[in-house]
Amino acid sequence: MEVIGNMKVRTDFVTNSSSTCFTIINKTNKDLTLVDFVKENPQLVKEFNWEYDHDYAQEEMLQSAETNNCVFKPGRNTKAFGDEDGTIVGCVFDYILRDGGESQNFEWKFKEYWR
Repeated sequence: MEVIGNMKVRTDFVTNSSSTCFTIINKTNKDLTLVDFVKENPQLVKEFNWEYDHDYAQEEMLQSAETNNCVFKPGRNTKAFGDEDGTIVGCVFDYILRDGGESQNFEWKFKEYWR
């Protein structure tokens, strides 16, 4: 917590019980899953851990993805992730996918906040 004037500003991880909606593009011509996405993008949990001072393991992300698995059809898919889901995948992706990105088989972009 940092104090600026008489205002307290939280500078660490803040949960606001929202979800963030993303457009996830499956760039292949076959169905891919959330597990495929997590396996292909291990840097996302590393980035989250560094930025928000957590210590989630890639194995935990994979377990969370398996439990909450979904299918991404070829083309554009809309998916919301939120810290209020109580899942590691929800927490990590709610914050880390916001900047957008791309990997071999996927591209993701921020769409909107859901409160």
